[in-house]
Order: sequence, then structure tokens, then C-alpha cells
Amino acid sequence: MTRGLQLFSALVFLALGLVVWWVMSQAAEKRLNPNKRDWESFVARQVAEQTAERPYPLRRALDFTPFEAELAGLEPSLLERLETLTQQATIPELQAEMQAGRLTSEALTLFYLWRIRRYNDQLRAYLELNPAALEEARRLDQERRQGKVRGPLHGIPLSLKDNISTQGPLHTTAGAAVLAQHIADQDAFLVQKLRAAGAVILGKNNLSEWANFMTSQSVNGYSTLGGHTRNPYGPFDVGGSSSGTASAVAANLAVAGIGTETSGSLIYPAAQNSLFTLKPTLGLVSRDRIIPITAAQDTAGPMTKNATDLALLMSVITGLDPTDAATRIAEHFTFPPVAPRPVLPLRVGWVQHTQRKGDAEALAQVAQALVGLGVEVVEVPFPESSIEMMPVLHAGMRQDLARYLQTTGAAIQGLQEVIEYNRQHPEAMLYGQDLLETSLAHPLSEAEYQALVAKNRQQGRERLLGLMQAYRVEVLLTVSNSLSVLTSTSGFPVVNLPAGYRESGEPVGASLVSKPLQDAALIGLAQAISEQLKRKPPLLP
Repeated sequence: MTRGLQLFSALVFLALGLVVWWVMSQAAEKRLNPNKRDWESFVARQVAEQTAERPYPLRRALDFTPFEAELAGLEPSLLERLETLTQQATIPELQAEMQAGRLTSEALTLFYLWRIRRYNDQLRAYLELNPAALEEARRLDQERRQGKVRGPLHGIPLSLKDNISTQGPLHTTAGAAVLAQHIADQDAFLVQKLRAAGAVILGKNNLSEWANFMTSQSVNGYSTLGGHTRNPYGPFDVGGSSSGTASAVAANLAVAGIGTETSGSLIYPAAQNSLFTLKPTLGLVSRDRIIPITAAQDTAGPMTKNATDLALLMSVITGLDPTDAATRIAEHFTFPPVAPRPVLPLRVGWVQHTQRKGDAEALAQVAQALVGLGVEVVEVPFPESSIEMMPVLHAGMRQDLARYLQTTGAAIQGLQEVIEYNRQHPEAMLYGQDLLETSLAHPLSEAEYQALVAKNRQQGRERLLGLMQAYRVEVLLTVSNSLSVLTSTSGFPVVNLPAGYRESGEPVGASLVSKPLQDAALIGLAQAISEQLKRKPPLLP
């Protein structure tokens, strides 16, 4: 009995030892890779939902009727030439082709309509096409022949995330069934600037419904009107909420596009689709007539295949809007159309944080490229924070959405009507609407909301500036959107650039963060890095 008791005791102590070891190992895993396991589970669910085959009873079909005759007459030789040209050409290079008479806006626009017709059923990147796109392109070609060039985007086909308002006949829906027939009273301020610079609006892109603030169970790139957006690189998370814009640009279904971000919605989909994007300094780009989450953090930004186009588009859409007080910061600010080269000496802080396998290897390549440019790279810790962002998003959604709906002449006036519509039409809320319901009932008063916005902005700035000052760095390097809570609440600019690929072929993005109004310098640094890194072309031919 004594020997049996001793053996039992030894087994108990061994089991306890194993439990203690397991707990300590899990703690270490969390400390070294915060939420790594949770993130992998999150991504796995996203991919499973995005790639599953299912019916979409309310999905809006694209209408190619206005272009059928022209599409039928496309010459194979023209398609072949434009396939090659548009994969790598920058906007200035396309402009040079048009100026030399070797290309027209009509041909370029028709080419993109052809590609959309060929691939959109697979990717579900577009919600609606502009029926006047070819007419606009022809008009711009005529103006060029007459010696009139509106600006640097003259004749360039672009796409817009469908929370950015456009005048009729295009709808603005946020992907929601309740807004399926909504046509805004006029173009958003930034769309007016794009048109004034000569852009052709191809159409509106799919997105995570209500910019990913409808339900805690949401899936990146899903909307009731568009279905699940897919990543053109393969069975990988497309990212959100600017999912359709990212997918369209990556698959070469537009020269470039404009998305939006409240917290990570430009950076993450750009990273997942091997694109460049800028989440601008808050206030450089007007939020007029963009379906909001909260004016405290919302901004629009370009999504492009190269850094050259990123700077050019920002030079067009940056500017003071008298209806958006935040843009006073842009009143005397001119965004350079050509990003400056990095100025040395320069110190970059590499934030030691990985979310998934392959992140560290990709960022190591970026760090090596920086060193090759003469930049000093130092390792810095991940800046933890306890910022209360969700109450700001809930309160902002409740008040700012009502303002948007009333300003643009929508048939509904506020969040209550959205929620009631969805309850009466369950097919309009596949994953639920708990975030909308929480927003409607959120108790923050206006004074409390403003106080929390100010507190978050101060804390975000203090954490980022404190890290930069402590390690004497001007720029932070991190993976994808890992610093989005801090950059979105502080209003600091972030550039994402393609950093590499996991073994599976899934893209990895690297983000560069700096102080307010250093946007152009970040783009210039991203461009210099990308020149030393090899990029993988889109998988679609």
C-alpha cells in the first residue's frame, strides 16, 4: 500500500508539473505573440466564410447593357497590349501614352469594363457600374484633342468604395439592403475633386457592410448587396472593410481606387492584397458625404499598385473642405504629387510584434532593404495601450449616421430605421446586427463622447510619440494593421506597402508610421523600399 501511495503521489506531482508547465508556456506564447492563436482562428473563419459557395438572394447584378456593343467589338490585339501595359504602368505613364496618342481614355475604360465582366462574378469586388463611364471617357478624350487637360487624372478609370457618395445614377449603399435605392444629393467633396482632375468613375466597390460595424460576427468583405468579396491571390482573407476596392485594384479591375478607414480598414485589406495605401493624417481628406462610423477617426485614402500613384492621388484629394472642420489642417498644406526621396540620416524603429507565421520573415526583408538605403533600423517593443475605442465608435455611429442620412436626402433618417428594416428582412442580416443595436442604445452623452475622443487622441499620441522619443526614431515599422488602434485614435498617418508572401502565397504587408503631416515622406520611404523588394504580380491574367 505504501509503495502504491508513493507511486500515486508521484503521478499527481508529475501531472501538476505538466499543468504548471503548460500554463507558463501559454503565458509566454501570449506575451511573445499577443493574440496569435485568436488571430489565426479569426483568419481561418474569414477564409472559410469568404470561399464557401452560397446563394445571395439580394445581391445586385452588374449591368453591362450600356457597354455591350463596344465590348463585343474589342480587338484581341488591343486587349493583349493593355493587359501588359496596365499591370505595371503608373498613372503618369498612362497619361504619357494618352498624350502621345497611343491610348485613349475610352479604350482604357472599355478594357477595365471587359476585365470586370470577366472576373467580378469570381471576386465580387464591384456592387455597381457607372452606366455613363464610357460617355465620360469619350468626353475627356474630346477635351484632350481640343487641348484641354483637366488635371493629372484626365481619363484615368478609378473605383470607389460604396460608402463614398456619388451623384445619380450611381447609388451609395454601404452594401446594406435598406439603402439599396439610395442616391445621394451630390458627389462627396473628394469625388468632386477627382472629377475636376479628370478621373472616370468606373463604379462602386463591395465592402464589409456598414464598413464592418454592423455585427461582431461580421466577415471581411461581406455585404448583403454584394456577397463575399474574395482575394485575387487565392483562398486568403481579403481584409476589410475596403475589401472590394482592394480586390479590384489588386486584380487590375481599376487603375486605382479610393477606400476608407476608421481603424485598419485601408491598411489591412491593402496588406492582404499586396497593395500600397495611405491612411492619411486625419483632416487632410474631407469626410463630406462618406457614410460614417465616427468623425473622430474616419478618413478616406487611395489604394494603388505602386507608390507613385499613391502620392499623385493624395495631391488631388487633399484640401480644405468648408463643411468639414477637421480639414482646416489642410488649408495651407500642399501634398506633393511626387513623393520625396528619404532624407538621411534616418532611424526606423522595428516594432517587435508578429501576428502570424511569415510576418517576421517578411518584415526582416523590409528591414534589410532599409539598411541598404542607409537607414538605421533598431528594434522597439510593441506599445501596449488601454484605449477605449469601442464606445467612441458606438456613439459616433448613432449620431453621425443620422447626420449623413439627413444631409444626403435618404429615405430613412437614422439607425432605428436601419435596425427595424433588418428585423423585418432577416435575409438582410446574415451575421446579425448587434453592433448597430448597441450603438443605438449606447448611453454616452455628447459631452462624454467628446471627452473620450479627446482622451483617446491624447493617449494614442502619447504612446506613439513616447515610443519614437524613447528610441530616437522618426518612423515605426510594423506588420499590417497591428498599430491601428493607436494610429486611428491619434490621427497619425500610416503607409502600407507589399512586404512579401507567406509560403502559401498569401501577401504580407508592412506599415510605416510617423508624425502628423509626414504622409509624403512615408510614401517616399515606401517607394524606396519597394524598389529593392521583388513584387509578385496579380494571379489573374
